[in-house]
Amino acid sequence: MNTKKENKNAYKQMKFRVGIFQIKCLQNNKLFLKISNDLDRAFNSDQFQLKLGSHKNAELQKDWNTFGSENFEFEIFDELSYKETTTELELKADLNELLELHQIELRKKEIMLY
Repeated sequence: MNTKKENKNAYKQMKFRVGIFQIKCLQNNKLFLKISNDLDRAFNSDQFQLKLGSHKNAELQKDWNTFGSENFEFEIFDELSYKETTTELELKADLNELLELHQIELRKKEIMLY
């Protein structure tokens, strides 16, 4: 049986899928993009906040309330590959840079963002 400390160290050693996920409103095709250090669990927090009516993005929350949950899709938008030696700080900087690049490209294509 593993100790609490061993479990904590094992968790720190795990490599998660990182990148950007999107929440898309099917009624107006607006996208909400957000970076995540764990794409497999990325949607849980935002979906929970939306259901509670307490999401940090007021415009997204308003549309969720107006159109209902059935009019939203949650998907992985882009995944970032990284090396074992990448630090948390470097990973966060890379994710933010990737997010900015995608936002610029989407705006050029006149896709509305939250």
